[in-house]
Amino acid sequence: MKNHATSAGKKAQRKESRTRTVKAGSVTVRIYENLNRGKTSYVVYWRVGEKPERKMFFELAAAKTFAKDTAEALAAGQVDDPSVSVAEAQMFREAMRVAGHLGIPLHMIAQEYAAAHARLGGAATILEASDFFVRNSIRSELQRTVPEVLEEFIASKRQDNLSDRYVTDTHWRLKRFAAVFKIGITHIRTRDIEDWLRSLGVGARTRNNYRTLISTMFTYARKRGYLPKDRAHEVVDVERPKVRGGAIQVFTPSELAEMMEVAEGQAAVAVAIGAFAGVRSAEILRLNWEDFNWEEDVIDLGCDQTKTASRRLAPILPALRAWLEPHKKPHGPVLRYSLPVCLAEAFKSVAKKVTVRRQQADPEAAPFVWKHNALRHSYASYRMIPYIRIGKALRYRKSAIDQALARFTRGPAC
Repeated sequence: MKNHATSAGKKAQRKESRTRTVKAGSVTVRIYENLNRGKTSYVVYWRVGEKPERKMFFELAAAKTFAKDTAEALAAGQVDDPSVSVAEAQMFREAMRVAGHLGIPLHMIAQEYAAAHARLGGAATILEASDFFVRNSIRSELQRTVPEVLEEFIASKRQDNLSDRYVTDTHWRLKRFAAVFKIGITHIRTRDIEDWLRSLGVGARTRNNYRTLISTMFTYARKRGYLPKDRAHEVVDVERPKVRGGAIQVFTPSELAEMMEVAEGQAAVAVAIGAFAGVRSAEILRLNWEDFNWEEDVIDLGCDQTKTASRRLAPILPALRAWLEPHKKPHGPVLRYSLPVCLAEAFKSVAKKVTVRRQQADPEAAPFVWKHNALRHSYASYRMIPYIRIGKALRYRKSAIDQALARFTRGPAC
């Protein structure tokens, strides 16, 4: 049994050793060695289309030479074949003239062309599709991830000498976006941005603020060549949620008193300026102690500090002066922090402290609820009461009152 297996193995080995191959491009020509009655012959075998061809030699060198020449001729399309018409031969030679320098076999070129043509479905030619790809693709040296674009964007804002508070707030907000999308900015789609904005769980106004910052960054990327320039970027189609204005809320005098009793340090300063000067939260974050004119009893809000980019004078009323006296400094920022989220947390901490004090006195007492923009609304409402009374007494029109208030609160033009 062992001798039979050994004999079969040697026979297979002899059979394998009697076959040689010669290649040229994608063409393969085989040489078969035959031993018949003690004489060795070599048969060269090849195919032209579907037709098999063979030729016998009695010398291996001659067989190899012929096989090599035949393979190269087949690869170059120079073999005469009765099944190939003159027109087909001319087309083959023209195809080789046009595409031969690519070094890609013609059958592979034909396969790829046919696949691309089928995929386009007649909507465009392959040349039109390739032109579209070139126009809309980003060169490798201009490809950027979202975090990379963010860092360049923030650096450009610093170089443009924008305020530190604006740059810090912008960076903080966009870092949340970049932390989720650590991919190429060209891969971000409208639905991705919309899903992320909805996942924040914030109000419509805050969502719109985030959308604006993301749009500004994408516009920067487009100008720098990191996004295609022949189309609007993906943020343009992101839905803007409607901001529905609710009822204007104010704090009662007793609620203000509760807050001022528990507020400490930076929180006390912020609450006092909001409640007794009507300064917006974002404007409070931009205030410096140099903006307080204690002799004239006004806070000088510059064009770079106000929401409307116009100078405004806010009066320092006696109540505000009294609350700020323990905290005022000759210079420097009024608050140590510059992010809106930090100020919001400070206000929330005040509300929690009021709730604790209430429930210590009465366990059934209702928790203190912070009201959005209520500090500024309270200031405006209570400050308007004397002017409304005067207006009613003198039957002034509302426009006259507005003009008088404008002259009172606004300083010289910027």
